[in-house]
Amino acid sequence: MRLSPTVMYATRRVLPAVCLVAALTTTAACATSTTAEVEPPTSVPTSAAVTVPAGQSARSAPGTGLTFGEDAVLPADAFAETGPLAMYTVTGITPAEGVPENTTKGGAPYYLYVTVTSLATRAAAAPGVIGLSASADGRTPALTMSPTPGLAKCPVTTPPPQMRRGESYATCLVAVADPGQRLRQVIYWADTTGDPALDYKSSPVVWSPTGAPPSSAGSPAPAPAPAPG
Repeated sequence: MRLSPTVMYATRRVLPAVCLVAALTTTAACATSTTAEVEPPTSVPTSAAVTVPAGQSARSAPGTGLTFGEDAVLPADAFAETGPLAMYTVTGITPAEGVPENTTKGGAPYYLYVTVTSLATRAAAAPGVIGLSASADGRTPALTMSPTPGLAKCPVTTPPPQMRRGESYATCLVAVADPGQRLRQVIYWADTTGDPALDYKSSPVVWSPTGAPPSSAGSPAPAPAPAPG
């Protein structure tokens, strides 16, 4: 599915506090439960020290499985079919505390942390984070948004207006789990082109504790071969 060119966002640096997945599709579910099972936070790195390799960086293929702390090369602007690339390093995801109820709507909040590194050869707008989302299964995006002001462990981040190759900023996003879910993975799932080889919506890039790609469980089983004879 091609992203609508009419979908806009106010800034490439700090996303408005709205559902990121709603900016990409109208089918994402947002938690509406009035209660949420409390899960204790875990300790995860909030930023990464990133070194840009020499030479041209190839875009990460759909379906790539990464461990937290590994880099993916993805579009710097999720709404651009062609354009500059950036490196995204998801360092982890952890249950959150102190997120306002009017944000969680009774769901269970999480913080996810990402370091964004420019690959632009000359000064360019800072890469954005639209297209990144927490996920319970490595395929389906959860409600993910920018933080509200005042969250000590998830501060609002304002990158510089422009960045050059190798310059980075670390930021945090807030995700909300639907009832009964645990958000253990982070995905990039934007699809800005009709090229199946770049269809991240059908086959996201996935960061997880193990680096394994999402399970194929739930996919239809292949039809049995006809009996010989």
